[in-house]
This record gives sequence, C-alpha cells and structure tokens, in this order.
Amino acid sequence: MKTSQRRKTALILISMSIPMFIPLLMQMLGYRLVIFNNIGLDENNLAPWYAWITALVVTLLYVLYTFKKIPFVYEMQKEVSLFKLIGLLSVIGGLIEELVFRQWLMDVLDSKGYGIIIQILISGILFALIHIAWVIFSRDKKFLFGAFISTFLLGTLLAIVYLIGNRNVGPCIISHALINIIIEPWLLLAAISKDWKTKRASIAQL
Repeated sequence: MKTSQRRKTALILISMSIPMFIPLLMQMLGYRLVIFNNIGLDENNLAPWYAWITALVVTLLYVLYTFKKIPFVYEMQKEVSLFKLIGLLSVIGGLIEELVFRQWLMDVLDSKGYGIIIQILISGILFALIHIAWVIFSRDKKFLFGAFISTFLLGTLLAIVYLIGNRNVGPCIISHALINIIIEPWLLLAAISKDWKTKRASIAQL
C-alpha cells in the first residue's frame, strides 16, 4: 500500500476531527454547551450495570463483524505507529456523535412525543448517513452499501443501549470509543485503498 494513501487517510481524519474538537474546546474554555450537561460518566450518575454489559456486547459484536467483513482491519491490529496515533483522533468524534445522535437527538424526539421505535430508527439512520460521507472516498458501491447497513445497525444498537441505560449516554460513549480505538484508522484506509477485500497488510509507514 502506498504511503500516499496513508497520508491521504491521515489528512481526512484530521480534517474530520477538527470540527469535533470545536465544541469540546468551547466547553473547556468555559462555554457551557447543552450537549455536555450530562455525559453519563459521573460516578454519582452512572448507568445501570446491565446497560454497561449490553454496551460491551455491542462493542464486541461490531468489532468481530468488522474483522470478518474487512480482514485488512484485523491484519493491521499489530501495528503501532504515528498513523495509528492519528487514528485515535476518531475517539473525540465518537464522543461528540454519541452526545448528538443519542442523547440530544433522542431526547428532542422524546420531548416532541415520538415513541422509542421512531427515536431508535431516526438515530440509526442519521448516524449511518453521516458515516457514509467518508466512505464515498472508496468509490465502491458495495462498500458504500455495506457501510450504511453496518453503521445503521450500530447506531440502532447504541440507541437501544441508551434507552436501556435510562437515557444515560455513558455506556454508548465508551462503546463507541473502544470501537474507534480498535478499527481506526484502518477502516478509512481500507476504503481509500480498496484493500478491504484482501488480507494483505500494509508495510508502508506514514
């Protein structure tokens, strides 16, 4: 795999992460944003234990599914590099996405009288749509469709975890973070390089 493909992947990851850092930076500077009012990780406000177990099961299932469908991601798990470190920026994206697509969006829908089925479906669909944006880089319709289905399923499962946890987003945040830590930046690199169909690992370094 060409080094240029890694550089392109790194540039895309950094470009996508910058907007995610803005609300976090604003919060750190003292601007109290609504989405940060309750991130569900306060020891006095943790989700029930069964919500955490469910979140871990969702994490395991999604990671194993990704390994099976995209062997390249599994093959690259042993690499420790600057490129992998850049991939960890996606953890911030996962945090913001859970606060928006689970906590904020589902609570808004609930306040407007929509039932839990509608809340779950809308959360899952919008979550999937925002994620297929980067998959467009692969220009592979099969990959695009697969990415939509897999991220829709993940979004709906995390929405269910959110409800199981009594609308505590903590387990969703940790689940999403663990998934991103494991599969990125390899998933995006697979889409760009089209190596998602193979088990050939890259030896090129960033």
